[in-house]
Amino acid sequence: MDVCVKAIIFGWFSFIYTALNSFSMIKNSLKTRIETGFGRLGYAISRHPLRWLLGYVLIIALLASQLVHLRTDTSIEGFLAKDSPALTKYDEFKATFGRDEMFIIDIEVDDVFQQDFVDKLRAFHQQLEDEVPYLASVDSLINARHTWGDEDSLIIEDLLPYELPTDPVELDTLKSYTYDNPNYQRFLFSPDGKLISVVVKLEAFLYETDSNGEVISHYLEDHHQREAMNAIYRIMDQHRGVLSDTITVAGSLPVSLLLAEIVKDDFAVFSSIAIILIALVLFVIFRRASGVLMPMVTIILGVVATISMMAILDSPIQMTTSILPSFLLAVCVGDSIHLLSIFYRQYDIGKNKVQALVGAMEHTGLAMFFTSITTAAGLASFSFSELLPVSALGTFGAIGSMLAFLLTIFVLPCLICLFPIRHKTIRSSKQSRLQKVLYWCANVSTAHPKRIVIIGLILFAGSIYVASTHMYFGHAPLTWLPKNEPSLQALLKHEKHMGASMALEVMFDTGKEGGVNNPAFLSKLDAIMRTLESIEDDNYNIAKTISVTDIVKESNRALHGNDQAAYSIPNDAKLISQELFLVELDEPDDLFTLIDRKYQTARLTLLIPWIDAIHYTDILTNLQSYLEEQVGDLTESITITGVAAVLGSTFAEMIYSTAQSYTVAAGVISIMMILLVSSVKLGLLSMLPSLLPICMVLALLSLTGYPMDMFNMLIGSIAIGLTVDDNVHFIHGFKRVYGQTGNPAYAIEQTLTSSGRAMLVTSIVLSIGFLIYTQSELTNMIGFGILTALCICLALMATFLFAPALMMLCNKTYQPAKS
Repeated sequence: MDVCVKAIIFGWFSFIYTALNSFSMIKNSLKTRIETGFGRLGYAISRHPLRWLLGYVLIIALLASQLVHLRTDTSIEGFLAKDSPALTKYDEFKATFGRDEMFIIDIEVDDVFQQDFVDKLRAFHQQLEDEVPYLASVDSLINARHTWGDEDSLIIEDLLPYELPTDPVELDTLKSYTYDNPNYQRFLFSPDGKLISVVVKLEAFLYETDSNGEVISHYLEDHHQREAMNAIYRIMDQHRGVLSDTITVAGSLPVSLLLAEIVKDDFAVFSSIAIILIALVLFVIFRRASGVLMPMVTIILGVVATISMMAILDSPIQMTTSILPSFLLAVCVGDSIHLLSIFYRQYDIGKNKVQALVGAMEHTGLAMFFTSITTAAGLASFSFSELLPVSALGTFGAIGSMLAFLLTIFVLPCLICLFPIRHKTIRSSKQSRLQKVLYWCANVSTAHPKRIVIIGLILFAGSIYVASTHMYFGHAPLTWLPKNEPSLQALLKHEKHMGASMALEVMFDTGKEGGVNNPAFLSKLDAIMRTLESIEDDNYNIAKTISVTDIVKESNRALHGNDQAAYSIPNDAKLISQELFLVELDEPDDLFTLIDRKYQTARLTLLIPWIDAIHYTDILTNLQSYLEEQVGDLTESITITGVAAVLGSTFAEMIYSTAQSYTVAAGVISIMMILLVSSVKLGLLSMLPSLLPICMVLALLSLTGYPMDMFNMLIGSIAIGLTVDDNVHFIHGFKRVYGQTGNPAYAIEQTLTSSGRAMLVTSIVLSIGFLIYTQSELTNMIGFGILTALCICLALMATFLFAPALMMLCNKTYQPAKS
């Protein structure tokens, strides 16, 4: 799907570029013919509006029938393409060792070693095993290994027996074994013994048979994981107050599912609020029922068609694409506002519907086309990102923008012809406050163009300097959540007591069957674990390490009369092989979550706290170098993976993709502007008013200490496609009047006073559309909405002052030739 869609988008924009390049060569005569063509389209539609409308509605209804297949995905696998190296490594790991993400159920307890508590904990553990769907394993003190030796026998049994020892000495021995066991500290119980954990892991994949009898694996989707989590919560509720008064769920999976739930809720809430607010704004603008109903019908059809395309192409709702409905509602209404503004003005001066429609289509058609292309170009720049949520936003945002344009020029004319529309008395344009403001902007920009341009250039240069010297990157999903969110509080509490909740996984492939039994390798691995646990860094630490060396040392101690001095790696490979074989006979599940069944690959788990993803890159780079230095000659390959590693790869890719997107968006839109004005110099200069607000917002972001995370990175490419819209309408109107009169000051005044109202309205609608995101529970979404709305407001100011001043300086007064 990705390749096809990207190819379509690339081909579309290649076609547009070629068409516009030819268009710029032929100059004004073709522009006139295209504008006339839009008018003829309006006339053709007016002859049979009902037939046209029913045809469009039928097509969109067919697309909408696929909405039932739309799904949500906020999993870590959903960030990257299936063939990406990071995800391929992660899948290989899960196929061998299972899922590393987990539900961690924390239970506050005064004393574990009470028979009544052990009975209740066992019942809780057993109910989890019996009732949680898609379950892979449940680990707790109930089934933790208790390894000891009896003469020459290795005995492995559950840590907590059904009946605790009644002999105080035996009970103290069991307590000492438990609390002194490094394998379970900071994993199944806290150092103070007041918090114990029950770790629930789900299956890594779901397997099904296709029509040919072949077994196909699938990721567990959000609804599978939520089904498991709901079962866990239900069981917890039954045992709360019996097992303990305080039982909470932490871990990466609950946080991931919480984000998915918020995204799903935001998807519905944003859409509803956007529809209501945009309808209110349209009513205030036009003061007509038709001015509300016709644009709303048009843009809702566009949103439905776009979201239907997501369902058809199996692109799920993710963190970024959750904003699409409200985003498209706000963005796509702009074309309708511009068309209706001109239509109502001509209709109210006495023209009939068809005449007013044809005039409005001729006046706005080409400008709407350019604004839609530039908006789509800004979004389409994301479609080449390796991050699927970012790519999907770019792909379907661009599709939605172009669908909105097509529906505006095809569906809206049908509605105009069919809706009963009354004439309104036109007031003197100079009586309104808005017109006075527009005249003031025109007068100031034409009277003081040099001062305005100098101030704009200083702001532009200063913003670039501040952004480039103070900006920093970060990606910390935990900081997005409300501080009082139970899942967040549970995770923070768990990390306070246990030190970690995230897993970084390492696979050591020795290159030969039985290679794990090598004493030199295991000794090196054991030394590595002790070294890593001692690392103290300002940004991260490794709270615990887990590997097969723990089992080897336990078994060696047990087979040497339970002598603590034998808690070490034997020097004999045959002895190691025998010990692991005995463990395999008794507890194969424990063993084969740490090594593969060929004894060729060993797993090392590093438990770390949730940290800013920017630090994962340093961890991965330093860890890879360190491990290769220590055991490179004893292994064929060393692979670092797991949730934390994938997040690190995702963040690194995000920085690269964003830089690429900014470059592509700025380049494509600059070309569009050059072709629009038929001048390289004017085209590039006209980009300054569009780029200035983006640079100012990025500078503000840097000065206030906000990091450039996944959402803030989107602001630039989204905003450049939006901020250029007002600029396109201004430049298009200016060139039209300037070509007729040869007077730049008059052209500026006429353009601002005729198109300025529509520019202001569309900017208000866009700002409101993005301010809707302040209703999200996620703080990053709130910041994204506020900053993008601010960028749009600054862009309007730049269009009203900076752009006219530039046009004033770059265009001289001349006497146009008489036709």
